[in-house]
Amino acid sequence: MLLHHQLALRGEWLMGRARHGRSLRRTRAARRAFQRALSVMASHHPDRAACLNNLGVLLRWEFRRTGDEEPLERLLEVNARIVVFLPPEHPDRRRHRHNMRALLADVLTAGGRPGLAARLLPLAREAAADEDARSVSGPLLAHCLDDAYRENGELSALREIVELWRAASAAGAPDPEWGWVPFHELGRASRTLGVRTGERESLAEAVECGRRAVRLCPEGNAGRAGCLRELANSLHADFVDGGPGDEGASALREAEECAREAVSAARAGSGERASCLSTLGIVLRGRFETTRDLGALREAVRACRDSVAGLAADDPRRRALYNNLSAAEQELFKRTGEVAAAHRAVAASRAAMASLSPHDPQRAGTLSELGNALHLLAATLHPGLPPGETPEALGADDVPVLVEAVETARAAVALESEPRGRGAALTNLSIAARTLHEHTGDRAALAEAIEGAREAAALGGGADGAVALYTLVQALARVPATPESLREMRRCCDALARGAAPTRVRVLAHRLLGRTAMTADPPRPDLALVAYERAVGWLPRLAPRRLLRADREFGLGEFAGLPAEAASAALAREQPERAVVLLEHARGVLLREGLGHEEELDALRRVEPALASEFTLLRERLDASDRAGAHLYADGFAPPVPPAEEAARHSEWADRWEELLTRVRRLPGLAGFLLPPTPLELRRRVGDHPVVLVNPSPFRCDALLLTADAPVRVVPLACGLDELRAVAEDFARDAVVDREGATEARLLGHLEWLWERVCRPVLDALGLPPGADGEPPRVRWCPVGVAARLPLHAAGVPGRPGASVLDRVVSSYTSTVGALPYGPSGAGRTERRLVVVEVARAPGARALPGAALEARRLAELMPGVTVLSGPEATREAVLAELPRHEVAHFACHAVTDPRSPSLSALLLHDHVAAPLTVLELGAARVEHGALAYLSACRTGGGEERLADEAVHIASAFQLAGYRQVVATLWPVGDGDAGRVADDFHTALAAAGTTADAASHLHHAVRALRDDAPGEPSRWAAHFALGG
Repeated sequence: MLLHHQLALRGEWLMGRARHGRSLRRTRAARRAFQRALSVMASHHPDRAACLNNLGVLLRWEFRRTGDEEPLERLLEVNARIVVFLPPEHPDRRRHRHNMRALLADVLTAGGRPGLAARLLPLAREAAADEDARSVSGPLLAHCLDDAYRENGELSALREIVELWRAASAAGAPDPEWGWVPFHELGRASRTLGVRTGERESLAEAVECGRRAVRLCPEGNAGRAGCLRELANSLHADFVDGGPGDEGASALREAEECAREAVSAARAGSGERASCLSTLGIVLRGRFETTRDLGALREAVRACRDSVAGLAADDPRRRALYNNLSAAEQELFKRTGEVAAAHRAVAASRAAMASLSPHDPQRAGTLSELGNALHLLAATLHPGLPPGETPEALGADDVPVLVEAVETARAAVALESEPRGRGAALTNLSIAARTLHEHTGDRAALAEAIEGAREAAALGGGADGAVALYTLVQALARVPATPESLREMRRCCDALARGAAPTRVRVLAHRLLGRTAMTADPPRPDLALVAYERAVGWLPRLAPRRLLRADREFGLGEFAGLPAEAASAALAREQPERAVVLLEHARGVLLREGLGHEEELDALRRVEPALASEFTLLRERLDASDRAGAHLYADGFAPPVPPAEEAARHSEWADRWEELLTRVRRLPGLAGFLLPPTPLELRRRVGDHPVVLVNPSPFRCDALLLTADAPVRVVPLACGLDELRAVAEDFARDAVVDREGATEARLLGHLEWLWERVCRPVLDALGLPPGADGEPPRVRWCPVGVAARLPLHAAGVPGRPGASVLDRVVSSYTSTVGALPYGPSGAGRTERRLVVVEVARAPGARALPGAALEARRLAELMPGVTVLSGPEATREAVLAELPRHEVAHFACHAVTDPRSPSLSALLLHDHVAAPLTVLELGAARVEHGALAYLSACRTGGGEERLADEAVHIASAFQLAGYRQVVATLWPVGDGDAGRVADDFHTALAAAGTTADAASHLHHAVRALRDDAPGEPSRWAAHFALGG
């Protein structure tokens, strides 16, 4: 007997024993026997096919029993020999394919290292050759191709995967219990294809397949969490690609619902739950990027952090999960300025990079994310910056961080070949290079930024294209303006206006175009005005009612200064009426909505009482929801996020609010309900007293004079925006009690400067000369932007007759012209029911002995006054008493929150547990509120970021219903505060009406000034708002 035949027979005997006894020793002995038989057998011997087949079976058994990869390597050699030796339809080759299908099922079930299935792709292709077994072999081949695609990123492999799963889903699964699997896999593959290529039909297929998979996968099935997760991913991808329209918003809502359900369905501690948490984080970040909802962002960060907790070092999800965490942390830093978030973002990106091999196709995208995080890290070296802004001046540690960001971005670009990924990488490179130029003046970096953004814009589409276009506008704004650069910027802005770009990106880009056109040589105010008008028109969309109040404030605060810039462009075009309209449309967006002039609501009640009732109900619900969510924005406090159902309920009420406003505006005579006033309505609100809008911008500073019976007049002012800002900063820093003489002298110098540069030219233009007999005429100041932080009413030179505002006019302020009520202040009422709130000793605050004296003095002046003192002065008690009184006087401390002005508060007895915040006050409804007097610290001052929205304690009383408010720009000493309050209320009691409250305050402040002319910090803080 021939040797090869003896060896083959021994191998068959050992194989039989190994099959029955599952003996690894006999399996390996049989393998050796067949290997020796093949080595001595002639290359074309007819028994060679059977020996190769048996060897293949033994290698499969050995892998199943050991998990070692060495038998798989030998199987690849066996497969290659069989393919060469036997024709496709030979029975032994068909048996081999059956064996390979079993082997691949074993390999895919066991898992194994990344890339192992890709290595077995030749086996999978051979196994898929049998048409009658395609339902089994097609999915096996798809899985191997998927592993190969992760290794090499070849688009042809991805398209083949999609076709294989399409065939599998059309054929149906052999076991109905697993009928969801082909749709689940087809949805995942189609989404990957759609995201990579931008093919909308692939994303639509992904969503439809995902929904079918969820329908087919029963409750309790181990795969249900994965089905829900993949559907959420596909819906989110469809939202990102389709833009922020109604369909996109609907897709995002459904994605969030699916992601939450997926997290609930996934087993705690499992890898699937980690993936579901990461998906939830991605979807919530998408909601934040659309709405600027900080609650959604905080929850997104928490979900992403939870997703990587306990993740094994070799977990294949590591790159994706850490990348998502980095992106979420970056957004948190940009939104809140939390320095630790930027450092966590870099750490997460580095962890993602560490999980990749040098040739991993995901390396480019991960490098891009690391570059973004490093770019933000430079800003953490300057903790005083507004959230998300990078510094203009470099510190010693900044340059290396920025250089690493640029180098990292370049490396990402070098690795990207597909258009979509390359466009995103180029955009990131442009941002990093532009920032490096801004700090170092490196012209080569700016050129790289422009070219990178141009290529990205040419490659991009959808959301990626919008970001690339805006990035190009940013880079072009850094070069000296030329006709060519302005045309290119306008083309970018036009494309953003036409496309599905996020509102915020549109406004940012158009503002940059406006600024560049205004500073060009020569200036192009015509182009600037077009850009600014577009930006102002979109501004209200940044603060939709579905957001909580603090998020709306943040969205508008990003564009501080835009109203003044837009008005300056109109003035440069000699269109002062248009300038006033732009100022009214761009400022007081939240104030206009909250103020809801009673005359408009009364008109609605007359026409449709039911709609008026619904309006009131929805306003109360949304206000209550704002207050319930306020804890999210407390400085340095990050409690658990609110339940998802609370956010959904707020969104539902906001949708009903918008629908209600649409219905109201269709009614006769109510087309302008809660909209900015028309020029005719503005003149009606001006009434008998002129209104002066002080408009400082980077391009020019002007005063606009409004009277009821004349065109708008323009008074150019001989000052600059930076000068006014410096003066405002000095008053905010230095105008406090017990300052030294040098400080008071500096403040006096500022008041004289304001008089000469701003106020005297205005009063002269109004024809209000010094030394007029009798009661001084009335002027209402409407400062814009940084001017709102200046004591215009106190400008002048004490001791020089007629050389001060106090000597020539009675001043009051209004946040916007539209905030002025129709008719005279006080509406002729004589009844003055007064409530006094006195908190001389608030927990944790300095004692105010003068507060108790004020309360006693008011009780003497006005018998029957209601006094809430000490422990009685709680938030609940105060809010209950305010609607029962027309006049309110507060003698207590106040605190301001610069980051979230809505959390600024009056310090009552229970302020630690129940602060009386701007949100709480603004939501109060004081139907007959005539006057609120705030004898407290800095109740009328705020940061420049929200100056145009007038978010401070004094404006909150306006929102509550008080027609006039007395407030202060900075803290005032106990004695001076008590004296001004005493003089004011004495005059008020004698007058019997609140109509002349501004005049009473004028005389009280002037008397204090006359006694202490050299100490402006004592007498220049008080001002009257409204009326």
